[in-house]
Amino acid sequence: MNDTTVAVERRFPQAIIIGVKKAGTRALLEFLRLNPIIKAPGPEVHFFDKNFDKGFDWYR
Repeated sequence: MNDTTVAVERRFPQAIIIGVKKAGTRALLEFLRLNPIIKAPGPEVHFFDKNFDKGFDWYR
């Protein structure tokens, strides 16, 4: 890591959007991304259904 690189601490989310297919969760995510203070990951993290057994360290 050089002097111009800044370490970023990955934190757990303060909110989680849960939804089913065709329920508008993707549209909600896109509207939230319009707000400059909201940082959102990709649309589907799949932590609870596919990656929960990897633990919280994987999620960070």
